[in-house]
Amino acid sequence: MSTTRSTSTEAPPTGGGTVHSSRAKDRRRTMVAGTVLEWYDFNLYGLASALVLGPLFFGSSGLGGTLASFATFGVGFAARPVGGMLFGHLGDRVGRKKVLLVTLIAMGAATTLVGVLPTHAVAGVWAPVLLILLRIAQGIAVGGEFAGATLLTVENAPAGRRGLYGAVPAMGTGAGFVLASAVFGTVSLLPDDAFLTWGWRIPFLISIGLVAFGLWLRHGVEETPAFTTLRKEGATVRSPLTLVLRTRPGALLRVLGITASGFVWGYLIQAFALSYATKNLGIPRSAMLWAIALASALEIVAIPFWGRLSDRLGRRRVVLAGVVCTAAYAYPFFRLLDTRSVPVVLLALVVAIPVCKDMAFGPQAALLAEQFDARVRFSGVSVGREFGGALFGGTAPFIGTALVAAAGGSATPVVLYVAAACALTAVAVLSGRETARGEITGGI
Repeated sequence: MSTTRSTSTEAPPTGGGTVHSSRAKDRRRTMVAGTVLEWYDFNLYGLASALVLGPLFFGSSGLGGTLASFATFGVGFAARPVGGMLFGHLGDRVGRKKVLLVTLIAMGAATTLVGVLPTHAVAGVWAPVLLILLRIAQGIAVGGEFAGATLLTVENAPAGRRGLYGAVPAMGTGAGFVLASAVFGTVSLLPDDAFLTWGWRIPFLISIGLVAFGLWLRHGVEETPAFTTLRKEGATVRSPLTLVLRTRPGALLRVLGITASGFVWGYLIQAFALSYATKNLGIPRSAMLWAIALASALEIVAIPFWGRLSDRLGRRRVVLAGVVCTAAYAYPFFRLLDTRSVPVVLLALVVAIPVCKDMAFGPQAALLAEQFDARVRFSGVSVGREFGGALFGGTAPFIGTALVAAAGGSATPVVLYVAAACALTAVAVLSGRETARGEITGGI
């Protein structure tokens, strides 16, 4: 097997004038819309695990039920590396577009079925078993989503704008959470009996319509020039993951480390902080949901802003500034939550999400893609990132809850946990050179 790279596989799209520009804009809009729908499904489960899954599926509304529901939340992340390996292989073998159609169908089906599951009071032990199986299906599906969606834009990006182009579908992760929070926040206004009986099911059942819309959008997306050229030249490899493990193990480890701070901080906010604020501090659940939704809405602007800034200043500078900001802000964040004032909590979230988190997350899509060449890029990005999700994202709400319980209600151990994750990301970023201004032919 030849390892010679053709620079044509990486050349930025040129020519076509207005026609190409129009197609590029249509592709970006389509990828954002599809990504919003898929991350709506995945994030919806995180909200439900913080608020309703404990008492409904595990028969406990106390600490035990919360830990059990967060454990099933983590199961979805544990399944993401499986999806990363499966869809990474397929993405490098048969194309980015086909994978994204499959992941959307699988995610939507699993989410809709959660909305019709019997609860523990009806089905006993089978209720959590079925819930866990569907969460695993969600995890496998989302394992191929981020890499596929961002590569479709990064590999089409003009020279010097990969950070911005990669941030556009990444923006859909935040928008998906906004949509999930808004829908869940609306149904949470129902009386408790109605909310716990049938209201919580509505956001899950909505998914079936969203998936149909997403499939219609994604069906018309064109494959990337990079992969199309590889296929025409017969340059795809039989086992892309094996090639990555043999030739780029350092890049895989770097990708895993780069994702650490974002996963820990992001899911501590989206799931753990929601549970901590409503159960430990007594802040109304609807107020917290809407505060998180409003802060997350700013990601629609913040993520592409930080991605574009990384094109100008470099990926390393922007990401490092983000992790320093996050580590420094973790303690003030929890002190602001402790005020129990909804306006102050909203302010705390506005700094935590679109500023601290997204400063590190905005450049991430381009930075991860720049670690690998086109033959193995889908496998490298999806496997490295999804193992990071399993290790750091899925465990964060469980660990945060356990640390607070062990500390007698104090959030100080959680602050140290965030700082450790930020340090790991800083080391990973500093272990490689700057990639913003080079061609993405061979990674670092």
